[in-house]
Amino acid sequence: MLPSLNLLLQSVLDGIFLGFLYSIMALGLSLVFGVMGIINFAHGDFIMLGSYLVWILANNLRSDPSLMSVITVPLFFVIGAAIYTIIIRPVLGKEPLIQIAVTVGVGYVLQNLALMTFRAEPRAVQISYLNFYVDLSLVSVHAAKLTSALLSFLIVLGVHYLLTKTWVGLAIRATAYDREVASLIGINVGKIFLLVFGLGIALTGLAASLWMTFGQADPYIGSSFGLLTWVIIALGGLGGVSGLLASSIIVGIIQSLTMTLVSPTVSLAIPYVVFIVVLWFRPQGLFGKG
Repeated sequence: MLPSLNLLLQSVLDGIFLGFLYSIMALGLSLVFGVMGIINFAHGDFIMLGSYLVWILANNLRSDPSLMSVITVPLFFVIGAAIYTIIIRPVLGKEPLIQIAVTVGVGYVLQNLALMTFRAEPRAVQISYLNFYVDLSLVSVHAAKLTSALLSFLIVLGVHYLLTKTWVGLAIRATAYDREVASLIGINVGKIFLLVFGLGIALTGLAASLWMTFGQADPYIGSSFGLLTWVIIALGGLGGVSGLLASSIIVGIIQSLTMTLVSPTVSLAIPYVVFIVVLWFRPQGLFGKG
């Protein structure tokens, strides 16, 4: 039996909202990889860590999870800066395999700490002021998903403005293009790397706050989000903010439609199938040059 038009439209709308949230999850990873060339396989686990932190804060403060970004974003920037200084900086310029092993190790440490502390039980915030629907006849809009999508879009635009319209952004782009030349013209490459890595981790704290307005925390969501964000970046082909947004929305819609038409379990696999097919015909990604 074919699903109704309302159900299909609802799935597409939910997929678009989810895609905007994915764009925030992928943005920090894309920024670190594009500027530093570091493949951070622990990226998704920081989202997981942030989700648990939001769960603790929101339930204890009896407040909405989205408001916890006021705490998680600066805190995670500091954490990111510390991890860069202690763990990432010593392996810069080393073999890629060493960098991968280091970030995978960080991810496993975070995941096992979550398992030891919270067990494998999913945790959800008890109070959310945005946990209601607005009926628009053909579709219903979940306030939390709409809010997370709008905030994600604004933050992505904000980061794009930072990179393209400010002196800091110019220094970041110069460092990404050629770090040696950037150093010769007076840019402190070490400080740029610290700033970029801190910003990349801070964005995971924001993503966690938005995710927990309607999602759940468990020790394994980091692996799911980590792989999914790499798929989004590869599909976008490092095609800038517009490519990142478009590929995020595509993945979100694919997941949402698969959950509706097939099953939630299959929805986790379909984006990877699409990823393989796209890269078979277009190795540079959907929006990459070449």
